[in-house]
Amino acid sequence: MKISPKVTNIIIKGVGAAAIALIAKDAHVIGKLQSDVYAQSRDADAMHKRYSNTRTLNSPSVTTAKLKNTIFRFEMEDNTRGFINSALGYFKGLGTMLVSSVVPFALGLGALLGKKCGGLAKGSAIGLGVYAGLKFFKDGLGLGNYNNLNSRF
Repeated sequence: MKISPKVTNIIIKGVGAAAIALIAKDAHVIGKLQSDVYAQSRDADAMHKRYSNTRTLNSPSVTTAKLKNTIFRFEMEDNTRGFINSALGYFKGLGTMLVSSVVPFALGLGALLGKKCGGLAKGSAIGLGVYAGLKFFKDGLGLGNYNNLNSRF
């Protein structure tokens, strides 16, 4: 039974779109997680620095102490730094995930954007199938992975 080129093209484009969608979903989730971690760690570092600054005086001065405490309270309630660091963390996580998934991303783009039933589209779709199979056996079933939990050292 021969499959028509129209159906083959739909299958190839569907495989490419599915690969891009799965990679985008993973990248978005990792971006959100990295956003929280990055923003919180940067806020904690900044608050530690500001708090440490309020605990020391170069010369005894009530005015300087009150100024330092006012700046510290302002920094504690300011959410601009958290917003900016959250965005930076998101794009950092998103970029990290896209770079680590560059092979299936490129194959998905090749399958999605290749000419109708062209060599690039077919090769990319076949490559995605092989990559998915290897990923399933290696990461899904754990075949070929060294068992770190069973090692003595």
